[in-house]
Amino acid sequence: MKPSSTSLALALVGAGWLIGASPVHAAPTASSGPREIARVSGAPGNHVLFLENDEGEVDVAVAATYPSRPLIAPRFLKSHTAAEVFLAVAPAHQELPAAFTRNARLAVDRDTREQLQRENADALASLPMTSDSGGQSLAASCSASFRDWVGNVYDDATCGDPSQEVIGTVRPTDTYCTSGCDYTLGAYDKGTCQPKLRSCDIVQGKATVVRLRATNWGDLNFNHPGHFAHFGVANCTGNGPVDFNYRRGTASTSTVQVPLNGMLYVKLGSEIVPGNAANFVSYGQWKTGKPASGATYVGNSLSVETHGGTDDRVIACGDIYTDYTMTDISSPSCHGPDISLCSGSNCTSACFYCSGGSCPIN
Repeated sequence: MKPSSTSLALALVGAGWLIGASPVHAAPTASSGPREIARVSGAPGNHVLFLENDEGEVDVAVAATYPSRPLIAPRFLKSHTAAEVFLAVAPAHQELPAAFTRNARLAVDRDTREQLQRENADALASLPMTSDSGGQSLAASCSASFRDWVGNVYDDATCGDPSQEVIGTVRPTDTYCTSGCDYTLGAYDKGTCQPKLRSCDIVQGKATVVRLRATNWGDLNFNHPGHFAHFGVANCTGNGPVDFNYRRGTASTSTVQVPLNGMLYVKLGSEIVPGNAANFVSYGQWKTGKPASGATYVGNSLSVETHGGTDDRVIACGDIYTDYTMTDISSPSCHGPDISLCSGSNCTSACFYCSGGSCPIN
């Protein structure tokens, strides 16, 4: 273990996670580095941390203990703001901490909380969990059931898969339409485009993701610039906790100790999936993506330091999103061969480009 005076060390009690005495609490202000502003605890070994970094951004760290489900589903975490995550998991009477309200753009009311809680509960219910509660040991190996659990908690079966030992680039895709796709197309454009959109109007998003998959490793490092990062570390065998260090941009390094049988995953930066198309279609707004540049395109790093024991082994996964592009993949026969979603500069109507035929106009 290599302690740092500039990092936030979230300590352990015995061999387990440090659990707050109340459902939600805020830690004392740190003199430097990330500051814990709230912690929501569930069953022993499961909690959610909200950490404000030097730049005023709030990072969310989710801790889980094998073989249980986490308090926040990873898919929900990746697609919602830190404030929304807090509302989904905190008690109904708990107000948003001040660090959230500076940038929060949502109504903090009962209906919003209940909707977010339902979304998270539904996402958690879809996670397959193992019934094996035997845990790990000092033997230098990550068991198959533990690796499967890690993949479920991270929401990606390649995380923990020993055949995926790689640092490489992948390009996942998703779709947007009125029904049956990954995301709704133009959910807030109802007064402009929604009446004229059909189920065959489909937009595809494609992300570029630099990916780490490390299974049964000791110390490791991973870093790359990007708009958004999802990191996870699981401690499957060894003589005690390991240090999980992560950092984004110029913020100070955060250090969390992950105990044996534990996993912690964090999200850093601004989500770029789902894209603008989920909300707006009119005047080419569906085409808004994210290039590999700009103010939010900064460095992201993950590293793991073990105690140096010969049997220390971790599973580490990282996904750094560098860009996101949008393409209209609607069938040519959706509105007719001469009609398509407009891209902003060629709009015949609010939502469509029509080189012929009867143009849909609201």
